[in-house]
Amino acid sequence: MIETLPLRPSLDRDRPVVALGVALLATAVVLSAFYSRESGDLDLSNFAVGLLATGGLLLFAVGTYLRLQQGDRSSDLVAWPGAFGSVGVGLMVAVAMDTHDATPYVAGLLVVLLSAAGLALTRRGPFVVTGVLGLLVAYLQGIDDAVGTGDGEGVPGVQIALALALFALLVTAAGWRLPASRVLSGAVAGGVTVVGFAVLTGVLSFEHSLSVAFSGMSSEDGVIYGSSFDGPVADSESYTADAWTILLLALALVLGWCLCAAVTGHVAYRLLVVAMTVTIIPLAMQLLTVTHPSWWGLALGVAGGGVLVLAGLRALRPAPRPEPGPKP
Repeated sequence: MIETLPLRPSLDRDRPVVALGVALLATAVVLSAFYSRESGDLDLSNFAVGLLATGGLLLFAVGTYLRLQQGDRSSDLVAWPGAFGSVGVGLMVAVAMDTHDATPYVAGLLVVLLSAAGLALTRRGPFVVTGVLGLLVAYLQGIDDAVGTGDGEGVPGVQIALALALFALLVTAAGWRLPASRVLSGAVAGGVTVVGFAVLTGVLSFEHSLSVAFSGMSSEDGVIYGSSFDGPVADSESYTADAWTILLLALALVLGWCLCAAVTGHVAYRLLVVAMTVTIIPLAMQLLTVTHPSWWGLALGVAGGGVLVLAGLRALRPAPRPEPGPKP
């Protein structure tokens, strides 16, 4: 759980105002990052706007931290501008470095370092979120460099799924050591993993559908809209292996999140269990091209009903009576 010290009521009431101010400055940073390289060369005017907005966020966070009393330094006046300012630093560095191979590593790890410093000083959740996202940027670039996801030879489903599952495991384990990040780090990494699994399975399913459609075309019909086409052979076994790997990894993550939910009692891990299950299984059925999905639905329904009945029976079981104390 995120540990925070009691705040003065005035600081608590100002949270919506702080959120609005941070949102406007963060939007200026995003606009700068989006348009500073629109023409290829660095647009100094747009870049300067991003630098000023980022500097404003960080200076406000640092100045407020130094001026507030000890018990108020974990307020949103420090945490939100500081966290979004950390992301702004990463974006501005990425814009300056442009397409350099080290850009994702430098920008992502800078966000991680600044977020770690903010977390150490305030013990607030926004720094956990930005730190995990910064680490994700560097991690994804590492995956691309290692397995070559953009080499044009198809999507390496097994490697990407393993990398995403490993990311969730490592971040959750690292955050578990600190009470300030025990829940939020695992929840953010888990949410990223659920989205990543869903996108990966959807892309593989779409790619498989195209492969099946094109492989059915004969060489005589290999001219499509005026361009020659040699239909690729649909490697169904490869896609089947991808689908089962994703399903097994998803099951392992779901069981792990159930354990985390039991230990922490936090709803975030329970939401991850539901999100992973209801998104990945239907998408995997598409990838497996299941001919009778009703059997899968029936099996899952029976299993889910059995689990709920078991939980209900445990809840309705009479509580043990306390043993009578010794007679006076």
